[in-house]
Amino acid sequence: MRNGLLTSVVAPLCLMLTLGVAVGADYPTRSITMISPMAPGGGHDFVARSFSAVAEKTLGQPLVVVNKAGAAGMIGGLATAQATPDGYTLGVTSTNVNAALQKEIASGKKPPFTWSDYAPIAIFTNSPTLIVVNAESPWKTLADLIRDAKAKPGFYALGSGGLYGMSHLPAEIFARAAGLKFRHVPYTGGGPTLAALVGKHIDFATMYPGPTLPLVQGKKIRALAVQGDQRLKGYPDVPTVKELGLAAEFSGWVGFVAPQKTPVPIVTRLREVSKLVAEDKKFIELIESSGDEVRFVPGDKMGAYLQYESEKIAKVMVELVKESPAK
Repeated sequence: MRNGLLTSVVAPLCLMLTLGVAVGADYPTRSITMISPMAPGGGHDFVARSFSAVAEKTLGQPLVVVNKAGAAGMIGGLATAQATPDGYTLGVTSTNVNAALQKEIASGKKPPFTWSDYAPIAIFTNSPTLIVVNAESPWKTLADLIRDAKAKPGFYALGSGGLYGMSHLPAEIFARAAGLKFRHVPYTGGGPTLAALVGKHIDFATMYPGPTLPLVQGKKIRALAVQGDQRLKGYPDVPTVKELGLAAEFSGWVGFVAPQKTPVPIVTRLREVSKLVAEDKKFIELIESSGDEVRFVPGDKMGAYLQYESEKIAKVMVELVKESPAK
């Protein structure tokens, strides 16, 4: 009886393991859909298409990017979480999505999905924000800005691409780390924010390297600090907040996930391919051409990174929601 029971348990297990190996060995046999939760033409799209151009040579099948934008990434994120977990639907995800999740939680709402609904594949890019001012600003260093802002709390204007957004959040992290108060002036995106800074309608902003670099090179704006732990190749003379003794680091990232129940052999295969892509010269050149840098975080370490970032964002988001009448 015991032998019969043992056989009834072990046999299906062996079959599952055998099928798992087979699935991993054969995958993929057709094209793979990558759901981008943001509109076409943005950073998510660029990283996804850069990844596709390199990865499909290794995988031997096309990777097709499909945009499902809306609700700050929630629509696309949910579509990935609910997709059939067979390895043929992957999701592009990012700090933007994490911020939106933390905003939902801070507002007392139940988010449509959580990170536990995914099998993490990898993080590819690192894009710390820059603290920037108009080129004619009297502030030559970050210390200058901090000094004057402390002397006049709430006087100077901080511009952002929108309340709770990815240019507002890093500015608030900086302000809280330095003990400062600013007037927040939200715009409808990063482009209008930079235009306002060039036009001297705001005093400073925190923006990402790609769209900022041409304006810095054109001497329209000045970068005072990088909100990261390393200097950027495109801004070698700009110090980091860490160098300046300020715990105000913030970096945007873009990575990929699969639905949570995707077979382990397929997840392993995707992680292996992701590492190869991250080390590929063409991929690195593509990412750096956009002003970002490749900073690879493998799937098995992605969970710990997300937990750290979630706690950091949640702390600030709770404070922002309490302070703002907009929920």
